[in-house]
Amino acid sequence: MSHVKKFTTGISGLDKLIGEIVSPYTILVAGHPGAGKTTLATTICYANTLQGKKCLYLTFYEDKEKYYRFMKRLGLNLELVESKGLFKFIKLPLTLDLELVISEINKTISEGYDIVVLDSISVLLEPVMGSAEKRSWLLNYFYQLPILLNGLVILVAELPFGEEKLGLGSIEFVVDSMILLKHRIEEGFLTRILEVRKARGAPIHIAETYFTITEDLGIIVFTPPVLTEIPHGDGEIKIVCSELEKTIGHYHKGFTINIFYPAEAGTGLEALLGILALAVKNNIKTLVVSYTHPSQVLLEKLNNILVRSGLSSEKIEKILEKHMTITALNPFAHSLTQLAAREQALIEQFKPDIVVFHGVHLPRSTSTAHTIFLKELFNEIMYLKSKNITVIRIGNCIDDYSCNVETSISDVTYRFMRVFRENGNVDTRIYIYRRFKEPRVLLGDVINECINQWVRLLRDYAEKL
Repeated sequence: MSHVKKFTTGISGLDKLIGEIVSPYTILVAGHPGAGKTTLATTICYANTLQGKKCLYLTFYEDKEKYYRFMKRLGLNLELVESKGLFKFIKLPLTLDLELVISEINKTISEGYDIVVLDSISVLLEPVMGSAEKRSWLLNYFYQLPILLNGLVILVAELPFGEEKLGLGSIEFVVDSMILLKHRIEEGFLTRILEVRKARGAPIHIAETYFTITEDLGIIVFTPPVLTEIPHGDGEIKIVCSELEKTIGHYHKGFTINIFYPAEAGTGLEALLGILALAVKNNIKTLVVSYTHPSQVLLEKLNNILVRSGLSSEKIEKILEKHMTITALNPFAHSLTQLAAREQALIEQFKPDIVVFHGVHLPRSTSTAHTIFLKELFNEIMYLKSKNITVIRIGNCIDDYSCNVETSISDVTYRFMRVFRENGNVDTRIYIYRRFKEPRVLLGDVINECINQWVRLLRDYAEKL
């Protein structure tokens, strides 16, 4: 019996969907024009060359220089693996002579490869669709190819835009996995969708999910875990405020924490100060994704608070560089699916321990259906929890229903409410909800003492830098 080889897609979310890949194995990557078929096929090829396997890339269309340049932008250095003898690019002649093309392929693969990519088989299948005999012969060739290689074959096929049927005869019966990359219009925006239509030997819990293609990172597939896979947060995060510590105790990594304010402009800055202190105390990294302010505005506001507290701008910059990155996304420029994909790309890039979403009331208001928003929110939270990433959501509590629903899927919620007195004074109450515990109420003055403790911690830390 031939030695069994194991392969990877190089994309953790996709590996999870299609299961174990062992030789002989065939993957069909089909998709709409520009959906990312070549990128996905190359990603699989490249990931395995990094493990010492040899890959042959056969194409009818791609220009080598342009192809290498584009893939390098996505973090796939084909020139490097080619120089090590692990990757070979060959452009096949466009001809209606099927036997000539197959002969050329056979001659090339005889050099010995673990993986062969054929981009695209539509060129070979379309001319023989009218001949059952030739089509059957070609499909049988595709079936036998991974067996001859004792390896992995990746077949790329075109899918007409707007259609989801392959129309390539019985190709799906000769492959082990079938992945469809599609474009879909959601809320007026173009969204990338990945569908696993077939995965031999693997239970498909989630048949369809979304993905993104990002510079330097390539393809990222967002795969929400099923409930049985969601772990309990592993590891404690110490709270930096004695009163809150007495009330809450501590956080766990992977917690979801809501901080809801009344519908007032400009609230939530003190929360960012507390999160920075939390990151310093626990020596962890935080990524802030702001929907309401440009990153520079939030950085300036934080800087001003800390400068007034006695820290120099130079020390503040060092603290932020080590513990907090602030970015901004316009939620109205994306569908909810696109927005989640952009956020996941940022998380993959910065690899934080805590992700802070600042201004969460805005994405909520972009969706016409609350159930759609809640589904996207729940899936994203569960995905990040499965990676042991703590989520902190800061925003205005515009309506009670939304805030109550979002509280029900969180681990801790702080809800600030104003109490208006007859004498004209305004008091603040902080309602604290922690899962499986009775709610607590604190006076707003507690936050002033917390701010003092946060500033002291940051000032002491700055003196050591």
